[in-house]
Amino acid sequence: MGFGKGMAEKLDLPKEVVLDLPLVSMVGQEEVTVENHKGLLEYSTETIRIATGAGRLLLTGEGLELKQMSAACIVVKGRIFRLEFLR
Repeated sequence: MGFGKGMAEKLDLPKEVVLDLPLVSMVGQEEVTVENHKGLLEYSTETIRIATGAGRLLLTGEGLELKQMSAACIVVKGRIFRLEFLR
């Protein structure tokens, strides 16, 4: 177990904050929220790539659109077929 992960567990701190990892939430196939992101890399109605501390997050689907984007989170809606982390 790494130092940061151990400290997060002992101090009961959110791992995504301490380890600079994304927090990804899905609502069915219709919506994805990515918190703690590093920016938008690619955007089309079929593909969205987002930079994160864990690598690039690839979303594929149809009718994809940004519902919300801020420094803290990105919300994507549409019909999501795949969510995949790339290095």
